[in-house]
Amino acid sequence: MSTVPDHGLKEMVPVFGPETLGVGAHGSFQAALERLSAQGDLKARLLLSALSHFAAKGYDGVQVKEVAEEAGVSKPTLYYHFGSKEGLFRQLCLVSLSSMAVRIQAMVGPFLAEPVKGREAVEAACLQLSRSYLALLQESQEFTGFILRSIAVPSPDSNFRDLMPLVERGLSPLGLFMNHVFGTGLDTARKEVLLFTSLVGSLIEEKLRDPNYQITDAEIAWATRRWLHGVLG
Repeated sequence: MSTVPDHGLKEMVPVFGPETLGVGAHGSFQAALERLSAQGDLKARLLLSALSHFAAKGYDGVQVKEVAEEAGVSKPTLYYHFGSKEGLFRQLCLVSLSSMAVRIQAMVGPFLAEPVKGREAVEAACLQLSRSYLALLQESQEFTGFILRSIAVPSPDSNFRDLMPLVERGLSPLGLFMNHVFGTGLDTARKEVLLFTSLVGSLIEEKLRDPNYQITDAEIAWATRRWLHGVLG
């Protein structure tokens, strides 16, 4: 029996699930990979190297040799674990998205535990959700600035369009929030999730351009109230 990893049938299964990473209500996937790498896990070290290279140079600008050398291994070793550059990028996406799904579920859970009634309570809940979601995006700016955008806003010839359902699945707990707070149906909740994530995500654009830029709570409140005004009409 071959001991070479199967890069075909198991391509959509992350090499590190949230349980292995120890990601729960707190802790980024990047920090978890750093911890595993420090413990000697080679795949984690390769994914960390890939994260920095893809974020800095874009998918087409990355050479597998560079990623392997930074991780201290040979190209054949990288190919053994991930099959190809595309396989490496896909695994980086799968690991980060599966962790994001767990984090967002934990973020939304407390809101679903009890009714949210009244304009003041609804606005407070939405502001808290915005702050939490923005904090999640800022935990790994490389992921937010390149990987997530590469999947959600792919080029016409992108090979990663099939990963978009994983993004939607990861964001789906936000739809439960919309349904719980506003009583929206599935289709409407899905649209509101896209609007919410786009508005909150826009706040981080300046931060990505200038790491010293500080997003103010007033900006978060403005974006949230703008979105909330559309929901409530």
